[in-house]
Amino acid sequence: MRFLALIAAALLGLSGCSISQDKATAEAGVALFRQQLASGRYQEIYRSSGPEFRGTGSEEAGARFLQTVHERLGAVRNARQTGWRVNFNSGGSAAVLNYETEFARGRGTEEFVFRLADGESTLIGYHINSDALRSGSSPAAPAHADKPQ
Repeated sequence: MRFLALIAAALLGLSGCSISQDKATAEAGVALFRQQLASGRYQEIYRSSGPEFRGTGSEEAGARFLQTVHERLGAVRNARQTGWRVNFNSGGSAAVLNYETEFARGRGTEEFVFRLADGESTLIGYHINSDALRSGSSPAAPAHADKPQ
């Protein structure tokens, strides 16, 4: 019985390391996304994202959505992570990171969803909610994907 408890504790410890590594990998993905958005590299974000993200609209529509986010909200001034989770399933793992973000021209809540594999993250969903995006005309198609189950 004691042997089984030791094995269970060891497995739990190993999964804890994996979860913290996966979270760090996803956080690096958020940092890259923010750099690319600030630099106007909207097509690059779209092209490097997963099919779940790209499947929500054309490259042109996705780039236009990201450009609209950047133009209306401006640069990120402060972002506070409000939650996160890592989901494991037979298809791999995914991380979801939530932020309350202060931009140069408004506030918003952001959700980033990344597929994780081999120490790398691939954006599969980006969801943003901000009053600054509701005013004026909206982009033709939102660039987001449903959350992984």
